Amino acid sequence: MTKTHLASRIAVTLLFTLLYLAFLTETGALLAEFGPSGLALRLASLDSQNFIFFPVAGLLALVAFWQPAVLLVDAMWRGQLKYGRIVLGGSLLVALIGAWLISDAFESSGARSVFEISPRALAADQGVPGTDGAPPLAPVKEVLARMRILSSVDRGLGEYQAQCDQEWLRYSVAADAALLCFPAGERMSIRDCCTAKADFRQRLNMLAAKTPSTTGAVHAWVMPVKVFFLLLLLGIGILLVQYRKGLERLHGATPSGISFGLALGGSVMLIWPLLNAAYLQTMALLTGAGSASAYTVVAPLVALGFGVWTLLLVFFHLRSYPSQIEYAAKIGGFVVAAVGVFRYEEITNYLARTLGIGGGLVAIIVFAVAVGALILSVVLGIDPTDILEDEDVEEAVKSVVETAGGD
Repeated sequence: MTKTHLASRIAVTLLFTLLYLAFLTETGALLAEFGPSGLALRLASLDSQNFIFFPVAGLLALVAFWQPAVLLVDAMWRGQLKYGRIVLGGSLLVALIGAWLISDAFESSGARSVFEISPRALAADQGVPGTDGAPPLAPVKEVLARMRILSSVDRGLGEYQAQCDQEWLRYSVAADAALLCFPAGERMSIRDCCTAKADFRQRLNMLAAKTPSTTGAVHAWVMPVKVFFLLLLLGIGILLVQYRKGLERLHGATPSGISFGLALGGSVMLIWPLLNAAYLQTMALLTGAGSASAYTVVAPLVALGFGVWTLLLVFFHLRSYPSQIEYAAKIGGFVVAAVGVFRYEEITNYLARTLGIGGGLVAIIVFAVAVGALILSVVLGIDPTDILEDEDVEEAVKSVVETAGGD
């Protein structure tokens, strides 16, 4: 880092600090507003992709990407990389415009979350009694409590999933099967439960409009910052691959030395789209899978994009390993990716019961401690390639790869 200008380090540090303060502000607003009513932990777990992930894993990503960002900004701004200033300015502009457009699409959707309702309104909510034409609606607090309990039982919340597609409800005989309906708080046919889910969605939107929470307002301000943060990380990863040779020419082996932190940061960031999927699964039980919005449409695309991006960063790091280890690790990476695709439902169910609606303080602490250990490894500059420099280790790995190839 001695070859980088002080102004580059200050600029990146200031930007990353402001980003992290925004994450803390949102979670702090939730704790301050809902803490006295005892709902803070439950709402933070329900929307863990907002209130838990960014303050914890977001810090690891910022620490891991700080040095690469400094190297890129410094080299690009000082004209040491081809079209550096143009690419730097254009990338930041695209990230800013994209953050504004995406967050505006999210906020303009008709789906509101529970944390956007004031604690006073949630405490006063007594539900809605059923009528001849409409099923009953249970109080919101009671619904969340029931979901938290049942998320850790047997197959988790996936056991209660059901389609609410109009064509399926019209022609499928399974639509008359009885199932526990969370919005109603009782067993009823899937057809009636879909009606209750639509009514529950309208009730959440009505309560959020009549008695909005302060946390909801803070969330609306922080949302563009989060989207900008995600786009920024994506851009840094892509630019590092694009300008790898130029950075190696300027800084020697430095890019290889920081690649382990990038791989760690990218791998942890992959948890975010999975938490999103767990959240959407939970909300589908409350408001119906048919409640499409910009958020539900974009979420699967984001998961795919982050998966490819994570593999890109991992392979970027593996280039610093001996060729046999790099080859074996790349195969392992594809195997893990395939397992993730085929076990997607089990993964989201597990996250829903640990860091999602079924999670608790212990799970959050364990997650924070694990991420803290990874942050410490990045700060201390631990690099597994140092361990693999031993010729005996390399020969052993080479032997294993050749044996596997012969079989």
